Amino acid sequence: MFDIGFSELLVVFVVMLLVVGPERLPLVARKVGLYLGRMRRSFQQVKAEVEQELEIEAVKAQLKDNAMKREAELLQQELNKDVEDAFAPSISASEDADDSEDTQAVNSKPSTSDTSEKPQ
Repeated sequence: MFDIGFSELLVVFVVMLLVVGPERLPLVARKVGLYLGRMRRSFQQVKAEVEQELEIEAVKAQLKDNAMKREAELLQQELNKDVEDAFAPSISASEDADDSEDTQAVNSKPSTSDTSEKPQ
C-alpha cells in the first residue's frame, strides 16, 4: 500500500523517541499499532462488502439476461405458432383444391382399357 522502506521507519522511530520520550514510547507504539490494525480491518470489511455487492449486481444482471432470453424464446414460439395457425387454413385449402383438380382430371380422362378392347 505505502512504499515505506526500513530507512523511513528508522527515521520515524527516532523522531517518535525524541518527541514522546523513552518512557511513553512503548505505550504510544502499542496504541498506534492498535489503531493501524483497526483501520486495516475496517478497510478489509469495506472492501469485502463492496466486492460482495459487485458480485450480487453481476448475479442480478445475469438473472435478468436469462429472464429476457426466456421471454424472447417464448415470444418467438408464440409468433411461430400464430404464423403457422394463420397459414394453416390456406395451405390445407390449397391442398384440397389440388386434390379436387387431380380427381377431376382423372375422372375426365377417357379410360385406355375401354377404347382398346374391341368386341370380337
